[in-house]
Amino acid sequence: MYWIYLLIFIITVFVPQIIREGNAFFREEDVESLIILCFGVFAFVLYLAKEKELLKVFREKLHLQRKTNDITKDLSDSYSYIGGMNRKFDIVKNLIFHLPEVQSQITSKNHISIYDPILQAVKVLAKEEAVALRFVDVKKKVIVKSVDVPTKEYFSGFSGEVLLRSKKIFWEEDEFALVRSPRKAKNISAFLIFPKVTNQLEDVEMFKILASQSLLLFELDIQKQSLEEK
Repeated sequence: MYWIYLLIFIITVFVPQIIREGNAFFREEDVESLIILCFGVFAFVLYLAKEKELLKVFREKLHLQRKTNDITKDLSDSYSYIGGMNRKFDIVKNLIFHLPEVQSQITSKNHISIYDPILQAVKVLAKEEAVALRFVDVKKKVIVKSVDVPTKEYFSGFSGEVLLRSKKIFWEEDEFALVRSPRKAKNISAFLIFPKVTNQLEDVEMFKILASQSLLLFELDIQKQSLEEK
């Protein structure tokens, strides 16, 4: 493209040498000026055409760049979603395979150990190390069993009355998130309590499943203790 501009420039420079005389209508200087003007207009039109073509190429490149960014973002979201689903699958699988071990663990002195998979799953989903699992008698409004990590003092503000104050399955209170088991078992409800890391908590349904699973383990524990007393 640049050789065209060079050719126009060379011809323009030699116009006075090419035009030696005028004609009946124009003087020699006028003819030279008109020819130079025509070459200038022609060069300007070529420049505008080239500029338009470059602008078109730039827009296409920008469009491709945006499309590439969108594809990259979609791939990243897909990988995150797959990773999240695999994580949930592992949690559910661990809970299922943990059930056959519950009977033997309940007979041991350390009954709290049967809730360890629940607590570990909550830690992974909540991305927090502190978590509390509490079982509340909804009629008496008292905590009948509590499993707190690291200590009870960290969750000391959540008594039975405080936990039963809300009828929601999931809610937030100050910097804590609370999940209640969707159903009761013999007037007992299970509650999961953990610090809220993000403004919007994900995997709420998984937390509900964990709360329900906790209540199931608690019932098995109570039934085993009742059989031993008999």
